[in-house]
Amino acid sequence: MSTEEKTREFQEPVAAQADGLELPVFEALLYPHRSLGRRGYLILGIGTALIMGAYALTFLLMGAWPIFGFIGAEWLLFWLLFSKHLRGDRRAERLRLYPDRLVVERLDGKGRFTSFSLQPYWLQVILARAAEPDNALYLRSHGRDLEIGAFLSAPERRDFAGELSQVLGHLKAGRYDARTA
Repeated sequence: MSTEEKTREFQEPVAAQADGLELPVFEALLYPHRSLGRRGYLILGIGTALIMGAYALTFLLMGAWPIFGFIGAEWLLFWLLFSKHLRGDRRAERLRLYPDRLVVERLDGKGRFTSFSLQPYWLQVILARAAEPDNALYLRSHGRDLEIGAFLSAPERRDFAGELSQVLGHLKAGRYDARTA
């Protein structure tokens, strides 16, 4: 299975079917912010190619043909590095809270998939250095810490920690019913 297929499969929402799949009480998909999508990437690549091509053609017509080759090589390097950047950050984390477990599924930048299951009644949501811009969000259970949302901004980590703590509190208090969630 290719990385794109794994990513697509990872990002598809969980659907409860009549064949007995259990519905999560809470589900969150965390992924890094992408400021430039595929269309913007294409526009940027074509725009830089046109601008650099105009400069290269100008130098070629002036007789400075080696500069033409250097500008072309520079643009190819730019395109290669930008393509690698666009493909490289496919990280994502999915958290699914069921009445008896919290499942954390992680897809790293290279397409490797890992999954962790934690018991929600012993689970603590720890926001280390909450007031600082380099805070970290951990799930702690039975003496083990699992960092989540490392690619999120500090305010996003704070907001998510509050939301997850609230949902876990409701679950522990018995205010969530798996049939109505």
